[in-house]
Amino acid sequence: MKLIKIGALALFISTVIFQSCKKVEEGYVGDYPDKAKLIFINLAINGSAIPTQAKRDIAVYPVYNNINYNTFPIKYPWSNGYKVFEPGALTLRLDTALSPGNDPPGSAGLAGTYNLNLQANSYYSMFAVGTVQNIDTFLVKDNIDYPTPGKTKIMFLNLSADAGPIDIVDANTNTILAANVSYKERRAYIEVNPGTYSMRIQAAGTSTVIKAPKTGMVISPNSV
Repeated sequence: MKLIKIGALALFISTVIFQSCKKVEEGYVGDYPDKAKLIFINLAINGSAIPTQAKRDIAVYPVYNNINYNTFPIKYPWSNGYKVFEPGALTLRLDTALSPGNDPPGSAGLAGTYNLNLQANSYYSMFAVGTVQNIDTFLVKDNIDYPTPGKTKIMFLNLSADAGPIDIVDANTNTILAANVSYKERRAYIEVNPGTYSMRIQAAGTSTVIKAPKTGMVISPNSV
């Protein structure tokens, strides 16, 4: 079963990064130069071998230092917005939610526990990848510095466990924007012109399309 979904291409723009940033216990993200900021993105799909079960969502609760700040679990492929924490050690626990779609069906379960060391005045993205039956993670330190005025700064990652190395192609111009990107590999930010993009994923070094173009991707100016 191929896992190639949106997780194979992670392209972040301001409308994705800066969503739902309010956290009552910690306040707004803002600048907070003395704090660390962490966002959780659930890109772990339901990998059940039973087709009817594989179609069901199994959401994930991120639990920070044994505190669950979310009133609802995070479904694929959404995030919970940046949360603000004191720098230093942070234990992030991922729990699957109570769901009849669990394989096997039943109560919530522990997906994994991860010990992080966060720095002040830094932003991080923690991705859940793979499948909810066997969650893997990928931590990225974000760079949200503004791009050159009028430009847009984007980053590419390959978070599809079985896609193999990929090329990410601007389908409008047939230009390869990121070549030979392996699983759990991130590329440095690049600057592009804002506009509406269509992008497809090809097997690295070939013309074989493994993900049809994602169209209507609006990339706004002066954003990350």
